[in-house]
Amino acid sequence: MSVLSFDISADDYHADRIDDDRPCLSKSIIQILLTKSAAHARAAHPRLNPDLERTNEKKYDVGTAAHKVFLEGDVDSIVVVDSDAWRTNAAKEARGNAYAEGMTPLLIKDFESVVAMAATIRDQADRIKAVPPLFTDGKPEQTLVWEEAGVLCKARLDWLRDDHQAIDDLKSSIASAAPEAWPKTMFGIGGDLQVAFYLRGARAVLGTEPLFRFLTVETSEPFLGTAFTLAPDALAQADVKIDYALGVWRECLETGVWPGYPDRVCHIHAPTWAESQWFDREARDAAA
Repeated sequence: MSVLSFDISADDYHADRIDDDRPCLSKSIIQILLTKSAAHARAAHPRLNPDLERTNEKKYDVGTAAHKVFLEGDVDSIVVVDSDAWRTNAAKEARGNAYAEGMTPLLIKDFESVVAMAATIRDQADRIKAVPPLFTDGKPEQTLVWEEAGVLCKARLDWLRDDHQAIDDLKSSIASAAPEAWPKTMFGIGGDLQVAFYLRGARAVLGTEPLFRFLTVETSEPFLGTAFTLAPDALAQADVKIDYALGVWRECLETGVWPGYPDRVCHIHAPTWAESQWFDREARDAAA
């Protein structure tokens, strides 16, 4: 199965209502497989864990709303709550009702920030010297479905150009978007896995090798952003990780066994940062 779908809703995508028989592997599940365990991945998958409840965390609401406004021009799915904080029972009730209806609740001040942020993102995207230009001549929220190594895979693209020459992804974050700061955050959230996995989907479904660009934007004023691509060495390493994840996922589905953490005593080495920290302390004391 190789499909580029324009009509899979976000709810159907996240609930994995893609295939009648097989659960799909996504980037988020791959990241859980690699950073935790197969048991964690199974527990986080909506098709494999019938008791899974999708939780809403208000810390993501501004970013979610910014995506809706910037990518789709969608303000109808945002519920603006007439309050300056979530402390009151009325505000909390309004937030809960919004979540229950699949909407994104925002305080008035946050909604105003989102609108300003979306406008700033567009201005910055237009100014960034990128070929082809960022977030142009395409469509938002496109879903790729493909089979690889006996595994059904899915990916939801923020923006796919009509000529299939570029995939653009918007990342909003409270962290710094500065070029020297963002890589740590990006690798922490599995951005390298996202690039490699989505490009595999593009090759399988579209038959192209598109560019993949992140536009990372800070969620506080002045809402500055930076565009990034993944270096070839990092992409190659991410591909190795994905090959491993595909193998683990396939084996777990075939055997019905979802291993957790190792059942042995693990030996821990000092991480590089801890060694460097101590060497710096020794050097400082020696110079005193």
